[in-house]
Amino acid sequence: MKNRGMIAIAHRGASAWAPENTVAAFDAALEVGCRAVEFDVRLTADGVPVVIHDETLERTTNGKGRVAETNWLDILRLDAGSWKHPRFAGSRVPSLEEALQAISPCAQPVIEIKVPINPSMVISLLTRYDILTDAVVMSFDENILASLRAENRKVVLFQLLDSWSPKAVRSCRAAGITGVVMKFDQWALDRAMMAKELMPHVWAYDVNDPGAAAACGAMGLDGVITDFPDIVRARAEA
Repeated sequence: MKNRGMIAIAHRGASAWAPENTVAAFDAALEVGCRAVEFDVRLTADGVPVVIHDETLERTTNGKGRVAETNWLDILRLDAGSWKHPRFAGSRVPSLEEALQAISPCAQPVIEIKVPINPSMVISLLTRYDILTDAVVMSFDENILASLRAENRKVVLFQLLDSWSPKAVRSCRAAGITGVVMKFDQWALDRAMMAKELMPHVWAYDVNDPGAAAACGAMGLDGVITDFPDIVRARAEA
């Protein structure tokens, strides 16, 4: 994965305009030329990796209950779009494979894994779509990343950090992590400079206005995760 200057990564797809973590949101990001699309992955009760952020179904679907206690076929029947706007009625919760099919021909998939998943399943899908060294897999859980690294040393891994910690960044480098990602308000110039000395890639999330994107550019960050990929991309790449 090459450093191509600061890019916008569409957060759960273009989630400002379309229902998050759906193919409609991924398509909306691709329509504005976004080069990377982030989405969240959890496991169903029957072990299918699906694209949804919350532990429960209520906020972004018309279903109820925990994702981990619901079978894939039952989740497949849910409406994941009407909550955003009636025109998205019928949008489904995609599987991980469906998300890769929608994104990978045109943009870099950025996969946030929320719960432990069989690493061979993830590696197999990335290999099948020939994106093992292009896709990014990230998590707040360092054990999830370690299991993927043990499965295949070529996979590109980013560590999500809750807060700034020089020790954590050094540990990431020692563990073979390629990038660190932290909330925008946790970054400062000195922190960014240190992280850039140690890591090939340094990203911020919750970057949803041009001013924040400009600040990220000034700090030298190379990626911003945003709900508004067109606005931030235009400012970030200017």
